[in-house]
Amino acid sequence: MKRTSILVAGLFTTALAASAGEMPGLPTYDTNGDAQISKAEFVTAKTADGKVSEEQAEEKFIKADTDASGFLSQAEYDAARTAWKAAKAKAASGNP
Repeated sequence: MKRTSILVAGLFTTALAASAGEMPGLPTYDTNGDAQISKAEFVTAKTADGKVSEEQAEEKFIKADTDASGFLSQAEYDAARTAWKAAKAKAASGNP
């Protein structure tokens, strides 16, 4: 019975997050919770593991910020993420 309660609580929490418009990606990058990613937030997140330089992160941010607002919306972030995954897959397949 206790296991069922925990499962139900987890599902309820997930449903609440989805209904609040929270999407994967923004919560981890959006450190101040304003529903957009600033350049500073993006660069900090991208460079945290040391695999991406600050310059590379800034270049990615500029490409992703299609409306040049200085912030990434959920839509801009999702579009950029899709493009980055496609480019990575294409490179992995050996296609230029």
